[in-house]
Amino acid sequence: MTLMIKEILQTIPLKTVMSSPVITISESADFSAVNDKFDFYDIRHLPVVNGSGGLVGLITQRSLYQIHSPRKLEDGSWYYDTDMLNGFILKNVMIKDVLTLKPESTLAEAVKVVVSYKYGCIPIVDEYKTPVGIVTRDNIFKFLLTQ
Repeated sequence: MTLMIKEILQTIPLKTVMSSPVITISESADFSAVNDKFDFYDIRHLPVVNGSGGLVGLITQRSLYQIHSPRKLEDGSWYYDTDMLNGFILKNVMIKDVLTLKPESTLAEAVKVVVSYKYGCIPIVDEYKTPVGIVTRDNIFKFLLTQ
């Protein structure tokens, strides 16, 4: 049984599992835009791109919480002070040297990375290092549940 699952995972290309198009953020964006994108798109991971669209880093919701915690309002909602967030410079606090995979990489490769390094996502890039998708733990689980 285990061998069959491994064989199946090795045949599934990430382009069939990844979320695409991927939501990105410019390294020169105001830091408050990170939280805005997390909220608007209901996501937890944002690849950071340079002016040419190439991947230069990653910012996660967990990183945002570690950098600056939100405040809880009386109504129970959470609030970030925009001016306080904009005191941070995205390219100085983002995760650099991000591990990436290609659309042709296999689901088995992604599972190994997620498990080995405890990553919540893997940006998927083309030959120019431009993000073309993202694979999250949720993508992997949802795909496996539909099989």
